[in-house]
Amino acid sequence: MFSGLMLTFIIIPTVGLAIDVGVVYAIKAKLQTAVDGAALAAARGLSRGLTLSSQDAAAAATAQRFFQANVYNGYLGMSNPQAQITFPPAPPKTKIIDITAEVQAPTYFMRILGVNSLRVTAVGSATRRDVNIVMVVDRSNSLDTAGACDDLRESAKAFVEAFVDGRDRIGLITFGTSYRVDFAPAMNFRTANPNVITHINNLNCAGWTNSAAAYWEGYQRLRAINEPGTLNVLLFFTDGQPNTITLDLEVIPGRCGGNNTLRRGVLAPGNAGSGLYQIIASTAPPVPDPDTTVASSMSGCAAASNPSNVESDLRMRTGTSNEVDVNGNSFNGYKTPVRRSSGRIRINDEETIENIGINALDNAAQRVRSESATNGLEVVTYCIGLGGPGQAEDRLLQRIANVPESDIYDPTKPRGMYIYAENASQLQMAFASLASDILRISR
Repeated sequence: MFSGLMLTFIIIPTVGLAIDVGVVYAIKAKLQTAVDGAALAAARGLSRGLTLSSQDAAAAATAQRFFQANVYNGYLGMSNPQAQITFPPAPPKTKIIDITAEVQAPTYFMRILGVNSLRVTAVGSATRRDVNIVMVVDRSNSLDTAGACDDLRESAKAFVEAFVDGRDRIGLITFGTSYRVDFAPAMNFRTANPNVITHINNLNCAGWTNSAAAYWEGYQRLRAINEPGTLNVLLFFTDGQPNTITLDLEVIPGRCGGNNTLRRGVLAPGNAGSGLYQIIASTAPPVPDPDTTVASSMSGCAAASNPSNVESDLRMRTGTSNEVDVNGNSFNGYKTPVRRSSGRIRINDEETIENIGINALDNAAQRVRSESATNGLEVVTYCIGLGGPGQAEDRLLQRIANVPESDIYDPTKPRGMYIYAENASQLQMAFASLASDILRISR
């Protein structure tokens, strides 16, 4: 008799209650997963729409579709699933999406007590920061030689499509021997006329590789925007090592008219020696090709008609404080330049020009990290290196991006990302991976 009472009043109710609680917990877990996924999907959905209100509507619709696909009447016996999407106040340049959902969970044993269902709720949230991106893109001749220009154009366009007018800002700087601000950073980068996609379509590959000057110009554009609350990104792509440098050379006394002590241009290796070329491209290569235009500062010099004559009139300045590019980035670093017996850096040695170009870019990246952190901009550098004829140097790009693999990694400074694309067919995946990381959504 006692056993019967135990079975009726203790064991069966306990087992029944355990079943009900287990069902509720299973539904709660499913609901929470659906809500979290819907919040992330909504944040990604902000990249659709031409206006901020249409972007919010697209995000809300995406969240509802995701929720309804994962939580529906009848699943585990649940009924009446509902989700409410809201956009609460957020810090500047940030969007927060909150989702509150509920369902009715069935009961089995508790029906004996008149409780036929239980209300189960879940809350999810996602945050998406707005971004300012300056794309600093190599368009040197080695890309044309490798047949990679088309792949670069398509990959860069796909990258741009991941971002949205009105919320994000994108600019484009391309560089060969000279550099060019093809599209100044703007929030209407997709709808402007011409827009950034048009400029990417017009990209042609010619010239040497003047990385440091273009990279520094990209940083100056982010400084001018000056939005500390935004994710500020320099996206740097190259297929080779820097082999030119923008600098001031000293006039040898009695040469070049003797009026100016310094002449400015891009020092690049030529077939018969080094030449001084134009710094900023006014039009996109190759017609006309500004990368073969002699620097205007060469007027009156022997190199005005033949760039390889530059050494007959000009020389590198002395003293480490003068061994800098036009932006103050030092020529000295982990690469060693060849020097003359006088101590001056040689300007007609191809390896030396490459080494000082590498050092200038490396030092520029270190300055960007330090200065931007001090100013609250926290500029992050994302790098893509392409294998092939020029072969981007892993060590250099790791240092520029400040990744843990770098031999100068500084965890106190903005950490970026570096992706190596073995060939042009891997470029689209590389650009897509960076876009995904830049748009990473936090929960």
